[in-house]
Amino acid sequence: EGVLSELRSTVDALRSETLAELPDARVEEDFAELHRAVEQLEVERLRRLAEIERRGLHERDGFLSAAAWLVTRFKVAWGAAREHVRIARALDHMPRTRRALEEGEVSMSAIRVLVAVRDASADAFERCEPQLVEAARIHSVSDLQRVAVFWREAVEREQALGGEDRLRARRRLHASVSLLGMVRVDGDLDPRRVSRC
Repeated sequence: EGVLSELRSTVDALRSETLAELPDARVEEDFAELHRAVEQLEVERLRRLAEIERRGLHERDGFLSAAAWLVTRFKVAWGAAREHVRIARALDHMPRTRRALEEGEVSMSAIRVLVAVRDASADAFERCEPQLVEAARIHSVSDLQRVAVFWREAVEREQALGGEDRLRARRRLHASVSLLGMVRVDGDLDPRRVSRC
């Protein structure tokens, strides 16, 4: 409560300033500091949202989900509420990403892109998180989105190849002669061969 009380006092002090009287450099510096502070506060808000969901605190108020709780209690739009919960959950499993956000190296906009990337494959994301965070650090969000599309396609190709290998490993063909001299054939052929028949 002490920290939040200090935060409220700081916000009150900022509100009391007459912006028209401040020099240009001060307004710009204040904006940059506030932008960083807002992003760091968002990390803490999401961290607490994940804890609320983990503890099921929303259920005490009769809500089936943390998103429904956000919509009703805080008048958040449904789409935004679902996104907040999704990001809060994901950040629990994205330690490097969270650290980069806390340190101001990446923005919340970049985090949204990285969370969407993680949705493609949590395992692949875990292996590649350092490189993806570095991409978020050095690229604009629009360039990061292009990197994300390329990465997702590569993961999907890799998964498809893995699926083909599994199917190929299951191939079998068995032929036997029946008592009447007929040849009985039984087997599983890989899809490409079947489609060429």
